[in-house]
Amino acid sequence: MSEEVKDESSEEIRTGIPIYEDWKEPEINDPGILQDSNVWRGSNEISFKLLRCLEALRDLVVTMEVLSRFDKPSDEKRRVKQLASPLYALSSCVLDMFNELESNAKIYTAMGLQQQKDIIHRKKQFCLDVPIDNKSALRVVRDKIDSHIDKIAVIRPEDFWKKVSLDYFLKLMGHCVVQILYLLSPDIYGWTRESGHPDIWSLMSVDGTLVDFYMKDGKILTIVNITFVKSPKNGVVNEIKDFVVLYNKVASKCEGMYLIELKIAESNKKGNP
Repeated sequence: MSEEVKDESSEEIRTGIPIYEDWKEPEINDPGILQDSNVWRGSNEISFKLLRCLEALRDLVVTMEVLSRFDKPSDEKRRVKQLASPLYALSSCVLDMFNELESNAKIYTAMGLQQQKDIIHRKKQFCLDVPIDNKSALRVVRDKIDSHIDKIAVIRPEDFWKKVSLDYFLKLMGHCVVQILYLLSPDIYGWTRESGHPDIWSLMSVDGTLVDFYMKDGKILTIVNITFVKSPKNGVVNEIKDFVVLYNKVASKCEGMYLIELKIAESNKKGNP
């Protein structure tokens, strides 16, 4: 339950816009399960692209959970190939996030020169680490024997099945996770959730600060209240953490595979993860 911030010495709080606090863990909308109506949804282009990454990650979890039950998951080629489509989607979505940062003039100019250089460098390295062109192993598996079965894949199956490699797919997942966590750092994401009232629009354009607007005929009339909340990005990070646990469980059964060690500083209540 939200709690109103009370400070008898603050004239703005006593006579102005009500201010509340709501520090419960944020939950991101997942259309595949039943949830409360007040889960968080994206409200701008970069957040939509981030949630596409999250959707792909959720699809990966389904197959990774099955693989984690085997002593030698690398031998389960039919299960492994089912990783190709969501992994390709995840890789493409991460690249789309980089492209959005570079092409959105408002976001790009707001970043410092060093961060702009970092974005360019990381995007270039990501394209090298995670190739998704039409001749890449991931793309070939996805196009020829996963998303559908190509005729040539039954004529010369060995040309395609040799590209089904759990070790390689795990490495690609690792690169994607690293870049998503980096791309979460800027305060550029917009969020919204159901207010519970048809005339109230709840919007977060500054991380950790939710503003409720009174709307009439599609226009904002006034601010109803402000609520300080935990950033929805924490909800994204929580799902990434769960994925990493599963990833490490599978990777630990693959010879020579490195595990992912997340070092995420504890966020303050309003800050970034």
